[in-house]
Order: sequence, then structure tokens, then C-alpha cells
Amino acid sequence: MPEFYELKPISKPTFSNLVQGGTSEIKVKKEDNYAYYQDVAILKSIYHYFFNHGVVSYPNYLENFINYIETLIFNLKFFGLALKTKIIMLERHFLTILKIAEYDPNIINPIHREIFNLSMGLWD
Repeated sequence: MPEFYELKPISKPTFSNLVQGGTSEIKVKKEDNYAYYQDVAILKSIYHYFFNHGVVSYPNYLENFINYIETLIFNLKFFGLALKTKIIMLERHFLTILKIAEYDPNIINPIHREIFNLSMGLWD
């Protein structure tokens, strides 16, 4: 059974074009062991950080950026350097897919599509 990740509420968000938090409506097959919901939560928290702070310190993610994500997501499995590595891995995976499949690959699985769309907004 997949785990669900939610963003923790923040007292007064300053962004308006992004719906904060909530679990994804997308379901994953039972045999799927990869934590796609955690990836979606991490990507959404990066957006959350960007809309509240205006800058993501790419590619050398600053400690306050990593701490922000860690405090925003319940039951996060990656912390500190491991989280930084996970974000870099998400970006590299996205850029590899984009390079192979060009602009908009035919992604049928809804959770993969959500991850791709979030990544497209961050790294394209």
C-alpha cells in the first residue's frame, strides 16, 4: 500500500497560484514499491518554497532550503545531504527523460505525469 505525504500547514502562505498541500488524488498500483508520493511531496514543497521566498538556491541547495522542505513534509524519508541528493536525482531523471523523449513524452501513468509536470515547471 502506498504511503501518502502531506505538506504541513504554514501559518500564512504568501503565494496564490498554488494549492497548498493535500494528498495526491492519484493512486499507484499495489506492487509499486517506489515512493512516488514522496517525490510529488518534495516537488510540491520546492514550489512552496519558491512561491514564499522567490529563489531556490540551485544547484547548491542551501541549508535553509533543505530544512524548509524537511519541516514541510510529514514522514519524509530523506534528510540533510540525502534530501539534497534526492532533489538532484529528481532533476537529473527529469532532464534525462526530457532529452530522450523530447518536449512532452507520452506518459500514461498519472503519478508519473504529475511528477513530470511538476519537474517541467521547476527545471525546464
